[in-house]
Amino acid sequence: MTPRQNRCIFLTLCLIVVPVALTCVMPVYARTDAPQKEIVTDGRYVHNVGNLDHNVTNWGLLGSTPNQAGNVPWADAPSAQWPAQSGNEYLWAAGLWVGGVRLGERLVSTGAFRSEFRPTDAVADSIHVTATGAFGGARYPWPGADDDGDGVEDEEILNGIDDDGDGAIDEDFAAWGDQHFVATYRDDDPSVQEQLPDHTPLGIEVVQQSVQWSNPLGEDFVGYDFTITNQGVVSIEDLYLGMFSDFDIGPRGLVDVASDDYAGSWVGTIRHSSGEFVPVELAYMWDGADHSPLPGYIAWVLCGHTTDPEGVTAPAAVSLRTFQRFSGQASFAQGGDPTNDEERYSLMSAGPDEWDSDTLPGMQSDYRVLTSSGPFTSLEPGESLHYAVALVAGIDLDELLAHAAEAVMTYRGVNYDRDGDPANGDEYAVHWLRDDEAPVSSMTGSLRTLAVAGGVEISIDSNGSADELSVYRPAGIGLAERVWQGGEFESLGGDGHSRSFRLEDHEAGAWPRTYRLIYTEDDWQQTLAEVTVELPGAQAIELLASPNPFNPQVNFRLTAQASDHAVLRVFDVRGRRITTLLDGPWAGGTETLTWRGTDDAGHSVPSGVYVVRLEAGREIAHTRITLLR
Repeated sequence: MTPRQNRCIFLTLCLIVVPVALTCVMPVYARTDAPQKEIVTDGRYVHNVGNLDHNVTNWGLLGSTPNQAGNVPWADAPSAQWPAQSGNEYLWAAGLWVGGVRLGERLVSTGAFRSEFRPTDAVADSIHVTATGAFGGARYPWPGADDDGDGVEDEEILNGIDDDGDGAIDEDFAAWGDQHFVATYRDDDPSVQEQLPDHTPLGIEVVQQSVQWSNPLGEDFVGYDFTITNQGVVSIEDLYLGMFSDFDIGPRGLVDVASDDYAGSWVGTIRHSSGEFVPVELAYMWDGADHSPLPGYIAWVLCGHTTDPEGVTAPAAVSLRTFQRFSGQASFAQGGDPTNDEERYSLMSAGPDEWDSDTLPGMQSDYRVLTSSGPFTSLEPGESLHYAVALVAGIDLDELLAHAAEAVMTYRGVNYDRDGDPANGDEYAVHWLRDDEAPVSSMTGSLRTLAVAGGVEISIDSNGSADELSVYRPAGIGLAERVWQGGEFESLGGDGHSRSFRLEDHEAGAWPRTYRLIYTEDDWQQTLAEVTVELPGAQAIELLASPNPFNPQVNFRLTAQASDHAVLRVFDVRGRRITTLLDGPWAGGTETLTWRGTDDAGHSVPSGVYVVRLEAGREIAHTRITLLR
């Protein structure tokens, strides 16, 4: 009997009987739309909305050990079948490895080959399924990201538990992509220690989130996002996070596919389709069969992990520490499988100088590959580490690298300037978000101020209706914050697209004062314009845009008092500077400038919403414009 057959028999004994016992002893979960606690062993949770069909479990195994059909119930599911439904498998088994030092002992908890993880004690701990747009799963920048209206966004995990203690279950989580699976498991379940008496747990809980897209640019990878939390009472030191894989590439149903694979790694920079250069680090494998080898490549690409800019508690940048390949046809001393935690930890902690070379021509074998990142200095009780990777396929190495760059860019997501100030950069990152998914608001608006006796008159132009708009004034010395709702505005009419309103502020208190025009949809708010008035009785600067929306050009009318210097810039909605239209001395008065929808290099920018910012002396004004090509 082969070692692989022994492994499958062991997994069968450990996992097939356990779900039956759980069903008997666990109470029925109160919500009818949530699964009861179970170890998922039947292969029914498969990512299948893209071009890579991939089986997911909630006990550490990724893939389905496909050449063991008939021996284990999950083997009939697609493991990593690419192209989808082709019958060509690019993965036998993979899993997360977490290594660390606990009470002086070097330990590793593994998802494969040995599955040392089991679902938690939660009564609904199974695999939960969601996708972008799911009820309770809104996240920024979509409206209603605070689904339950408690002032905190996405404080729950999709797990059937009332995480935030408000009496409701799974009412405010984040849903990603076109198919999103969530599973939670731990390494200290008593059943694991009974079945694996040599297993010493680290005392960790793992929240595993996997996601897939159907978009042609994102259909060839499955993203994984892991949150590893120390649930014990002592710290874990010198941690490493990594992915182990035995790919065994070959047609489904062909048993003899284990000993003919090539393994390699790649670290470098790839030019993404957007033009941006993306760092890519991955371990890959391809088929070395003597007859009719499959043409595709498969890889785990590193997308992200916890970092420390100082490089003290974690690596300073996202990077692989090591790449290790070993063969199932040799002893550990001769480059074969590790057989205990000490050996596993030695592989995970191997330094860059121990990085294995790619397989030489003619030296194909039954290789496994391991990549790791770290070290992470310590993980105190209750603290968490974050780790993100993607399983990526491509027809050749060039396509594999292009798909890997797409996965990395998707993980990076989109950065937003949530406070409405382009000057402070993109301070809010939304991971696992594709640019083509992100909603772009077509709402526009501008503010104008005019000094009046004892205060200021504020004029508003916007394509929003009065009940969608408000003006917010932050508090100052002797001045409370104030919000004027649209019902308090004086309507000045409109032309069918833009509407005009007016209000006045005569309250005593501190100057300068800032006014922000806010657009609200459900629980989602967006700052459309902002202006600061230095002193009552002084004319603030004015920034008007016409026509708006525009194509192909827009005219800006600038009015300000005399100033030493003025700057007029255009930003995109992510706060990135597009162009500078004015940066120089300002004599005061009124001036008109024209923008023809190009960046500083003269390239046309796409349709969308742009933020225009005028700085003159100590005064600042913003407005938003929409380009419709």
